[in-house]
Amino acid sequence: MNCVIIDDEPDAIDVLKYHLSSIPFVVLQKTFRDPLDALEYLQQHTIDLIFLDINMPKLSGINFPKFLQNPPLIVFTTAYSDYALESYELKAVDYLLKPIEFNRLLQAVMKAQQLLEKNIGTANSISEISPDISEQTIFIKSGSEFHQLFIQQIKYIESDGNYVTFFTDKRPVLARYKLSEVLELLPKESFTRIHRSYIVALKHIETVKKHCVVINGKEIPISSNFREGFIAIIDHMTKKRVNKT
Repeated sequence: MNCVIIDDEPDAIDVLKYHLSSIPFVVLQKTFRDPLDALEYLQQHTIDLIFLDINMPKLSGINFPKFLQNPPLIVFTTAYSDYALESYELKAVDYLLKPIEFNRLLQAVMKAQQLLEKNIGTANSISEISPDISEQTIFIKSGSEFHQLFIQQIKYIESDGNYVTFFTDKRPVLARYKLSEVLELLPKESFTRIHRSYIVALKHIETVKKHCVVINGKEIPISSNFREGFIAIIDHMTKKRVNKT
């Protein structure tokens, strides 16, 4: 898989280069600090994946793909979480928050590899990449193994210290992640955090009570810090469905 890095910060480029050197199926073709130089290069070369910073002078990463006729797959890299929703709307493969850790980078690269294997790659523009969530998967590193989980089958995720457990239709999977890192892996419109120790899949919620939700018979607490945002999501989903009928 051929890739390039576009970032105006040399230290950020060095971190990505170091991590990517450990992934054997990734070939880093070139790095750019000026997005305009990168545009010129991409008009003449075929690339599978771009690691693209968002806050850059002259041209932001959000606007960068608009100047390419057939953009490659894109992984956004940034120190800010403000653009997460926009990146999802652009059908980015992933959204990585700096400082970027190797495990998160590997997750993003493997997601891109899956898309390329399904012939979605560089032949399609960003706006055309909309994989069916029922077929979407993520790889979770547990010890020395990687477990492929269907996103649709994840019911909730529970945090305990430096570890999280993914509860699915089939089996629980224990992995060393922060809950904030897990949120970056999952589709924003399908999962939400309701407690400092829990992320839930909206589609699997059976009942919403005053202080908890029920999933598969288990009561999962809603903390006061997350309750207002969670109820707003539920209200939005309800109004959306009412308007469709």
